[in-house]
Amino acid sequence: MSMSFTSAVDFDDGLLNLLKGYSALIPPAHLKFPLHHSFTEAHTFLLNQVLLDSHLEKYPPSARYQQAFWKWAIEHLERMDKGEEDGEIDIRIYDRYLSLMLGSSNPSGPPPDSYMTYYWKPQSPLGSADQNNHESITLLESRTTIESGTTGLRTWRASFVLASYLIANAEMIRDQTVLELGCGTGFLGIVVATLHQKFNECHQPNSQAFPGVLLTDVNSGVLSRCRDNVRLSCNPSSTHPSIHFSTLDWFDALSRPVNENAVAPFLSKTRAGIVIGADIVFDPSLVPPLVATLRLALSSETTRNIGANS
Repeated sequence: MSMSFTSAVDFDDGLLNLLKGYSALIPPAHLKFPLHHSFTEAHTFLLNQVLLDSHLEKYPPSARYQQAFWKWAIEHLERMDKGEEDGEIDIRIYDRYLSLMLGSSNPSGPPPDSYMTYYWKPQSPLGSADQNNHESITLLESRTTIESGTTGLRTWRASFVLASYLIANAEMIRDQTVLELGCGTGFLGIVVATLHQKFNECHQPNSQAFPGVLLTDVNSGVLSRCRDNVRLSCNPSSTHPSIHFSTLDWFDALSRPVNENAVAPFLSKTRAGIVIGADIVFDPSLVPPLVATLRLALSSETTRNIGANS
C-alpha cells in the first residue's frame, strides 16, 4: 500500500520515525519524542496520522502496546512548552487511552498477536520522487520468540537486512521467479512481489507476464499465516497474479537416490532463478538438510542463492 502523507506539517524523520515506531510496536522507552516540533505540530501528527489513521484503525497494534504508547505520548504532550499555543490535548486521545485501560487484559500473560506495519521506499527509478511517499507491509505476527513450537510466526532482523539488499539491488529479481525457503510471516515474499509489480508498472504496462514467487515452509501453521498476510488487501502482494505457497521439508532432500525423493522434482518444477532465505537455521541439525535442499535448488545454472543470518 502506498502511504502518502498529506498535511501542512512537514513530516521530517522525527515525526516519521514516531509513526514507524508505533506501527512496528517499538517499546516507547526506545522511541524519541519529537521535541524539536511545536506542541501543535506534534499533537496534530499524533492525532491525525497515528490515532485517526484509517490503515492503523483497520490493522492496529495490540491493545497492550497502544496503552503503553498513549500513556507515554500523553505524558510528553502534557510536559511540552506550549508558549502562546492553545495547548489542550484532543479529548479523543484521552478517550482512546481510557478505553484501553478499562479493557486491558492480564499484563503478566503472554503478549497477544498483533498487526505490525513496516514502511520502506523503493529506490529510483521504482520509487516516488515524493520523500513522504512510502510503501508499507502489514503483517499479523506473534509477539513471542517461540509460539506453537516454531520461531516462524514473527519477522526477525535478518529479514530486514535481506529486504534492504533486495530493494537496493532490485534489478536482480526483475524477471526472476523467486523461491523462498522458510517463508515465515511472508515479509520477504511481500517485498519481492511488490518489486515485481513496480517493475511491471514502470517497464511493462498492462503486461500479464509476472515472474513467480514461491513461498515454502515446513510448518503448516506458519504457511497459513504467511498466506493470510500476503493476501491482506492492504499489501500489494494481494494482487500479484503468480504467488504460490507450498509445504517443503528439507529432510526429504537427504533421501537417496535423488530421483526417489520428493524435493528434486518439486524444485525442478519451480524453475526458480533466485533462492532466498533469512534466519532459517536455529538448530545445527537443520544444516545438512538445508545444504542438500540448496544443492538441488542450485543444480540449475540459472539459479542463485541469497541469504541472511542475524
